[in-house]
Amino acid sequence: MKKLLIIPLAGAIIALSGNEIILTPKQIADIGIVTAPLSNTQTFSQSNLPATVVIPPRQLSIASSMQGGVVQKVFVGVGDTIRAGQTVALVSSTEGLTLQREYLQTASRLNRLESLVKKDETLYKEGIISEREFLKSKQETALLSTELAEKRGMMKMMGVSPSNTGTLNTTSAVKAPINGIVLEQSAIIGQKIDAMSPIYKIADLSTLWIEIQTPAAIAKSIKVGDMIRTNLGAVAKVIKISSGVELQNQSVIIRAVIIEGKELVRPGQFVQAAVQTPSVSSIVVPKNGLIRNKGESIVFVKTSRGFSPISVKVLKEECTTFIISGPLKGNEQIAIRGIIPLKGIWLGGKGNSK
Repeated sequence: MKKLLIIPLAGAIIALSGNEIILTPKQIADIGIVTAPLSNTQTFSQSNLPATVVIPPRQLSIASSMQGGVVQKVFVGVGDTIRAGQTVALVSSTEGLTLQREYLQTASRLNRLESLVKKDETLYKEGIISEREFLKSKQETALLSTELAEKRGMMKMMGVSPSNTGTLNTTSAVKAPINGIVLEQSAIIGQKIDAMSPIYKIADLSTLWIEIQTPAAIAKSIKVGDMIRTNLGAVAKVIKISSGVELQNQSVIIRAVIIEGKELVRPGQFVQAAVQTPSVSSIVVPKNGLIRNKGESIVFVKTSRGFSPISVKVLKEECTTFIISGPLKGNEQIAIRGIIPLKGIWLGGKGNSK
């Protein structure tokens, strides 16, 4: 059974039962105590952190010509959706003409040599030429066939189509390397370009990241797997926390992959991010409803007989409120005025109980 302690306060008799301050409705009114309800909220380790929507590097690519020349045609523009292998531009190049000429010459030599090999095979079977001479012809044919295959592969890589009629194509096709969206166009019709100069920058937007600039002190409390919510509604999951610090602003880069609401943001867009830690139950309390005592944070919770001081942990301080956690449901009434007299009664009772 709890011990009942009676203490005088400004001419009134106040009772303490254990850690509970027992007050009548008149005493509450006389002291000037006013209460307000607590409320539950989602816990955020930090909100309004600057962040940028980025494309994973492995999903970026360029469409470029393997040879220098002049851009003859472009078929797509910024924002267009394209597929891998699609022709996006045509480039006119003397390099392509030279390669085609060499290819046709090699093909012609191979045709003549294959005819000779057939004749040599007949002569060998008839015993007119030696096996050595016949095998030498076959070896030369194999080498020339390999050379032709290499030139055909080079032409394919450069976007030049081999002609079966002997006519030379004056243009080579530039093809998209991946499925995606055109982000940038770097060349226009009539522009002279060098070999490997980018014509288009292409991105696969199937996955997007958010990179958050986080103060080092806050980054310590964030873990891989924590959830991120942006001010635009997109939700992401933390996948990497940088081990270094950015020299410009001394922040830690936290990377998160967007798992919901990808259509709400765009690559390169600046957003505000909040790191959500839902595993911690959090409650909102007005700043004037919390007191400090020897390193403890205390709220006075209304009971059927008065008020009980409850020790809580402050998770975050905002403009007019604290975000706290503790042995509370989040719907209790707490004292927000008259809290100093309550503290005096409580501490006075603790002193008298020693």
